[in-house]
Order: sequence, then C-alpha cells, then structure tokens
Amino acid sequence: MRSQAGAWERVESAFPYEFEIRSWKFQAPANRLGHESAFLPLRFERGSGRIINCLPFTDRVFRCPVARVIPMSSSILFRARICFAAAVVGLTASGLPAADVHPSQFLPDTTVGYLEITKPAALLANVIDHPISKHIQGMDVYSQAIQTEAYRGYLTGRKFFEIQIGADWRPAIEALTTGGLYAGFDAATQGGVLLVKGKDAATMENFRVKLLEMTRLSGGDAAQPDDYRDVRIYRIQKGGGAVVGEWLVLSNNGDLGKKVLDRLLDADDHAADGEVAGTLSANAQFKAAMATRRADSQAWGFGDLQAVRDAGSAKNVFEDKAENPLAELLIGGIQSTLQKSPYFTLDLSVAKSGMDLNLTTPWQADWVPEERAYFFGPENSGAAPALPEVPDTLLTISTYRNVSDMWLRAGDLFEEQVNDKMAEAEGVLTTIFAGKDFGEEILGALAPEIGIVVTRQNFADVKPVPSIKLPAFAMVLKLKDPETMRAELRRTFQSAIGFFNIIGAQEGGRPQLEMDMQKNGDVDLIISRYVAEKKDYDSTSANIIFNFSPSVGFSGDRFVLSSTAALAKQLAEAPNTRPADATVNTVVALHAPAIGEALADNREQLVSQNMLEEGHSREEAEAAIGLLFELVRCLNGAGLTLERGDGSLSLNLNIDVNENPTR
Repeated sequence: MRSQAGAWERVESAFPYEFEIRSWKFQAPANRLGHESAFLPLRFERGSGRIINCLPFTDRVFRCPVARVIPMSSSILFRARICFAAAVVGLTASGLPAADVHPSQFLPDTTVGYLEITKPAALLANVIDHPISKHIQGMDVYSQAIQTEAYRGYLTGRKFFEIQIGADWRPAIEALTTGGLYAGFDAATQGGVLLVKGKDAATMENFRVKLLEMTRLSGGDAAQPDDYRDVRIYRIQKGGGAVVGEWLVLSNNGDLGKKVLDRLLDADDHAADGEVAGTLSANAQFKAAMATRRADSQAWGFGDLQAVRDAGSAKNVFEDKAENPLAELLIGGIQSTLQKSPYFTLDLSVAKSGMDLNLTTPWQADWVPEERAYFFGPENSGAAPALPEVPDTLLTISTYRNVSDMWLRAGDLFEEQVNDKMAEAEGVLTTIFAGKDFGEEILGALAPEIGIVVTRQNFADVKPVPSIKLPAFAMVLKLKDPETMRAELRRTFQSAIGFFNIIGAQEGGRPQLEMDMQKNGDVDLIISRYVAEKKDYDSTSANIIFNFSPSVGFSGDRFVLSSTAALAKQLAEAPNTRPADATVNTVVALHAPAIGEALADNREQLVSQNMLEEGHSREEAEAAIGLLFELVRCLNGAGLTLERGDGSLSLNLNIDVNENPTR
C-alpha cells in the first residue's frame, strides 16, 4: 500500500504550481487523493504554509497556487479538514466588519471631506442604459471615436480585466461595488482613501488574486508588497491597496491606510450603526450632516467647513472683501454663510428623467453682516420675482438683490482699487443720467426684485436681416414709485439714445438710432431702431448691429429695458404670472429646445467659424457642429435654485434630459 506521503509528493510533482477548485472541492489528477479530498474553499501559500480564504468568484473553474506539500497520514488529513473548517469560520467571522457597520467608523475623526455612492450599479445603469446613451452610440461621431487608438487601448484594458476576473466587465464591476464606494480626505495626513465594498469576501479575494497580484508580478522589485497585521499591502501608482474581507482599501498615504486597516481588522469591537471614538462616525458635525441626508440620494457627501477654516485653507472663499463687484453681487451672501457655517452636504439623485444635485449648509440670519443685507433683504425675507412668460425663451434669471444698497456700501465690501474704479464709473453714469446720482437716485428708484429674460429672435418682419442672429435679452424691473419714475426714466432713456448717436457719429460709419413712441392702455413703449441705408434694406447678411433695437417698456410698476423692440413689447404686455416663492432667493432656468433653434439660425456661421479656428474641412466642421446640435437635443433644460430653508441654505442644480432624443 502506497504511503500518503508518496501520494502528496506525486500530486506536487504533477501540479507543482496550481490545481483546480471545482464546485467547492479540491480535485487532484485522477482523484489521487480519493475520499481524502478537501471540501473546503481554501488555498495554501507555497513556502509559508498559510491558509488563505479562496472562495470562487463564480461557478467557473479557476486556479489557485498549491500549498507546500506536507506528508500526512489519513488521520492527520481528517483532522486537517476539521482545522480547515475552523480556519474558514475564523476568516469569515473575525477580523472582518459586520455587514451593517458604516464606513465612517473606519475613517479618522480628522476627515474633512467624505463622499459615498451606496449603489454604484444603479448609477451606472442609469447612465449606460439610458436612451440618450443608445442615441449617442448610433451617431457617426461615436463610430469615429471608437476607431481611435485611445478607444482601442480602453477595449484592450477592459478585455484584460474580464479575462483576469473571469466575468464580463459590467457584472464584475457590479459585484466588486455591490456594497458601495466610500472616499475620504484626511486633514491630519493630507491623504485620501477609497473604500470599496464588494458582494462578499469571495469576490474581493478573487479580485486580489487576479488583479492586485498581477500588479506585483508586472511591477518588478519596486512593486513588491508589504505585510501589515497579516494583510498584504500592494504597491500601486501613487499609493497602495489591500483587501480585507469584503473591503478593498486604496490610499495614497501609508499612515492613513494603516489607520483604516486597523479599524477594519478590529471591526468586531465596533457598534453596528453606531459611533466609534476617534473616527468620523463620532464627529459631531458629521452626525448632524448625516441626519439631513435625503432618502433618495444615490451619492452623498460631507465637507467640514470649520476644519477647513481653522487650517487656514481656501482663504479667498472666506475673505470679507471681494475683488469683483459681479462676483459679490452673485455670491456675496453665500460667502458670508460659508464664513460661519460648520459644514456642507451634497446629495445627488439620478433617474431616467435627469439629475438633481443639491448642496446644503446650515444657515442663520445673523451670519449675514449689515453690509450684505442687500443679498437676502430686510429680515432675510427677500424673494426672487415670478417673471412674465414669453415664447422661445432660452434663459431666465430671477433674483433678489438690492443693487442700490450694494453700490452705496461699496467701501465696506470692496478693496480700494475696486472702489476707485466704481467711482470713475459713477461719474460717467451720472453724466448719462442727466446729473442724477446713479447709486441713490437711479438704482434707488428700482425695487430689489430683478429679472433677466433671453429669447430667440424672430426676423420674419425685420429688415435688414443680420448674418449672425443673436438672441434678444431684457431686464425686467420693478419701480418703487411708478408715477414719478416713468417720466424720469423716459427722459433718461431718450437722453441716452441721443448720447449714443453722438458717439456713433464721432466714430463714423455706425448707423444712427431712430426713436418712436407707442402707447396701448397702460403700456408705454419707447422704441429705437438702427436706420439702414437704402441699398442694405433688403439684405439678409447685414451687420451684427441690426440685431439690436434698444427699447424700454412700462406697465404698472413693471419697467422693461430690452435689446429689441419686440421683446420689450412682449414683456410689457405679458400678464402677471404665479406668485413668487417666498423662500427662493435666485432661480436660473435654461430651455434647451429654444437654444437648439437659436443655434440652428446660425448653423452656417458656426460651421465656417469651426473651419477657420480648428482648420477642419467642411465635412469635419459639419460633423463637429452636428454633435453640438445632438447634445442640445438630448436635453430639455436645466435649472439652478438658491433657497432658504428652515435653518439651511440650499443650492440645487437640476438637469432635465430628453428621454426620447431621436424624436
């Protein structure tokens, strides 16, 4: 009778490096081991004799390194099976985090930035399986793109990944990220860490064996791994990676990586769904932020503003004085909030209909200093107005800003250089407005509710027609004292038109503006139009200046200052719409169909411009511009809203996509 030692030696001789695992059972050639075959999913590491968990990624056969051969008797083999079973239980029950432990329990309490995507597969499916994705894949430009060297390189890498992992890329990615993606930035180490939670320990072990080991084998001496607490750490570009149970840990900082590994390996001591001292889960700001998370969020983030301020980072964001009046007008109140707020959160939701991204921070009324009261208004009650609705609208902006108050408080808001330039501008504007003080008498006559409307122009009744067709735009304002200010603004506008005619005559060659006045009930219009020479009257390729017919309109307390007579008339005559939302400070809305039509009006000019600037042939230029049109067709619109809530300030970005772009 042959000895067991001889049997093991022949197995090693026949398969010196690897053998197969099929259906959870070690298979030796011709079943040399017979009934002594082990029914346990383990592998042995040659040389060290260590037992390592090696559960299969799929039902397919895959290969693992063979163990060091140790002569055993049948009784020893039987006992070994019992030991192997105990080892499996130990690997799956100890040193691995419980399924409901939150990743914040692994990150240090000095983490200042955190982002989690709890269901990456759903997010991926919303993008890849969307009708827009299929529409793009059917475009000529996509067919050209997949012929490039870069795309072929991507396909090669993807196929290598599939071969190594033993599955198609998409189900493999879904299995590798089933539990989510979690990233953090640590202020103490200035390092970042990415935690990936897989379907189970078997999935992640397969990833380690198939891919991380490959980085070691292909990297030479520089890629030799290190061991930390019996965990193999692989060196990858700009950092390292390790697998612990169902978790993959990647970090660009060794100290941070070890801290996270310590928490993972000691996870049995953690309270499920609770806080752990010394970790992000115990951070008071983080706990308060987590309580505000939306139930439908597919991605959620946290930023510790207090820690960033204490570290002296991002100083420009937290400074009291601005360098740019336009930036101050747009975000001054937000900047004051960021100077006091302890943190901010990010919520992202993606669906077939579009995307919703929300940035929220705690907010208190007394955080806004007196010099920035112009932003939110008295007692922070200022609201963006509801704007009149007109056809072919491309863009609308509705906001509350007391521009007069900001102008008068310029000394408190801006640096000395900016104030000097504003003083110069005020001198010119005072001349234009017949000696009236621009900040107090002109801006002060206007209410803080401001609207901007941009529309596509219709040139059917316009002569001459410019070669480049620009959109029309207008400001919709509210007069504090309509009875007095109508006459004042009418005279000011007429003076301004005369002033521009004088400047145009001095420069030479610019057409003169001709004025007209119209009245229809309570609606007053003062219209001006550039006068074309007789030879150019029927032109369809006239100067760009013929896009403009500066006009103003009055209706009740509504005052419209427009680039064209047609838009001034539309806005002045449009009825009042829905009431304003009392909590909304600013709303920006884009309307993609009208934008597409405005671009189509200038298609030939866009193609010519592309040929000149990019050096493309006409066919290449038409393809590039065609791609622009297709991308616009994929959208219905987008919106940006700044809103005050109950103790919070939120900035929401919404993108509405066209679910049937081929229509």
